[in-house]
Amino acid sequence: MKRYCIEIAFDGTNYHGWQNQPNDISVQEVLEKNMSILFQHKIILVGASRTDAGVHIKQTYAHFDTENELPKQLLRRLNFMLPHDIAVNSIRQVHETFHTRFDAIQRTYHYYISYKKNPFNLNKEYLYPYEKVNIEAMNTACEFLKSNYNFEAFCKRNADNKTTHCRIDFMQWTMPNEHELVFCVKADRFLRGMVKGLVGTMLKVGRGIYSIDDLKQLMATQNKSMVSFAVPGSALYLTEVRYTPEFYNIPFL
Repeated sequence: MKRYCIEIAFDGTNYHGWQNQPNDISVQEVLEKNMSILFQHKIILVGASRTDAGVHIKQTYAHFDTENELPKQLLRRLNFMLPHDIAVNSIRQVHETFHTRFDAIQRTYHYYISYKKNPFNLNKEYLYPYEKVNIEAMNTACEFLKSNYNFEAFCKRNADNKTTHCRIDFMQWTMPNEHELVFCVKADRFLRGMVKGLVGTMLKVGRGIYSIDDLKQLMATQNKSMVSFAVPGSALYLTEVRYTPEFYNIPFL
């Protein structure tokens, strides 16, 4: 049995997230169905990250096991079979113990907010046609939140987590132009709904609804009712999943 790792990108607009769902279409389902046809046996993918409905992925990985040889021109044939909004960009053979989810050391998310309506960015950014927020206050909030480890309050209810501790490596708001806000956060792991919770809650800071003292109370009490998840998933992008340097020395096939 050999283990392979594929690199994936997709537009999440038409999917109910990455992971298989009983009553909704997922990216995992579409990939497994088409790969099973190519390999002529059932392929089961294990993804590096789960995503909510509508969330986009610029780079993630999934591994699978097979006893069969790789089909000829696998990437070309697979991408021809897949819908236009899913792409498999590379494949490499990895050690049989490699795990795309548990071996990942860092994940990066970006969230895009626009003050200006753009019909060409429908389902790609969060239209926020209100008074501009205080980005300096939001970055002060970032500095405080980075110093914490327990993010239980930012995890949606009924999530199955063995721990709610996360190591935040980087968190910042930037304003590339007068119409756009971009949030970037890097961490070793994320809880279910955590990035949306961070964005929604820090927007309250930017609007003056919450102060830093309010955030301190939130983190001290882990009061979920203070966290706002009310931002659309369609503006959220998983942009990078990183592993140890040895992974990048493995040649592509």
